Amino acid sequence: MIHNLNLGDGSNVGTTDGKIAMDCSVRKLDGGGGYVISTTDFFFPLVDSPYMQGRIGAANVLSDLYAQGIDTSSSTNTNFMLMLLAVSTDMPPEERSICTNKMVEGFRDACIEADNIPITGGQTIMNPWPIIGGVATSILLEQQSTTHAQKKLFVPTDGAIPGDVVVLTKPLGTQIAVNVHQW
Repeated sequence: MIHNLNLGDGSNVGTTDGKIAMDCSVRKLDGGGGYVISTTDFFFPLVDSPYMQGRIGAANVLSDLYAQGIDTSSSTNTNFMLMLLAVSTDMPPEERSICTNKMVEGFRDACIEADNIPITGGQTIMNPWPIIGGVATSILLEQQSTTHAQKKLFVPTDGAIPGDVVVLTKPLGTQIAVNVHQW
């Protein structure tokens, strides 16, 4: 859908054409020596629990890094998260405060559970719907050794060829089914 817009500068090494990727952006560090991988995602209120909405929002963002094969527990990687938060204008003040605090608590707890990813900043806006998400970044440094395992720091988002293994972590169509049910 957006491929025709010619987004990106040709330097996204996570894609075969160097253009915009579906999830993560992968950029070579200036001077070489590693990569910066960044992704953003957010989550609308599709569950009844603000705490779970926060956890799911963090998991949605981090899952993009995991899909790139990023090991967030590696001591050679620097990982951090910016939180994106939309505070509901349609809730009474007391309810809004409780809901917002629970969403942030769930988001924080999921980041702690996911290898203690620090939340280092973010952005908050007022919006009719409570929304939570973030921007996750991982800085991967190449090691001095040239073993194959250390050369393969990430998995590109495209360029699969026949015979490659595809791992599904949930049934296909799950998000569409949830959205249809919700809307």
